[in-house]
Amino acid sequence: MAEQDSKSEVVTTEVPELKTRRYTVGYIRDWQTHEPSPAITLKGNWLEDAGFETGTALKVRVVPGCLVLTTQEPQPEEPEIMHALKKACKLSGRRQQQIVEFITLIATPKKRPLPPGTVVWEDHFPPRR
Repeated sequence: MAEQDSKSEVVTTEVPELKTRRYTVGYIRDWQTHEPSPAITLKGNWLEDAGFETGTALKVRVVPGCLVLTTQEPQPEEPEIMHALKKACKLSGRRQQQIVEFITLIATPKKRPLPPGTVVWEDHFPPRR
């Protein structure tokens, strides 16, 4: 039996260039106690290049001596009906009951009448045994 030639496939992936930034932990004063509180301010166009555009939600993971910043997926916008229902929760019990009755009425499936001229086949014979 002849041996099959096999070649190992080399897979290479591009690794993005790592850039190191140096910052110093500063402080801000707490507005109530006026005590200093540690603060880090990150700014620069490099943030956008790294995927952190203005308005992007962040997740910060904290490990002693290390902060990991990752972007968060945007949360889907809440449907308008949910806003309306939250407002309805503040209404009186009687009004809330009226809303429940209305929703039940419009959400209950109803049989549609057949269009005029539709022939319906009805079998009036008992089933055979």
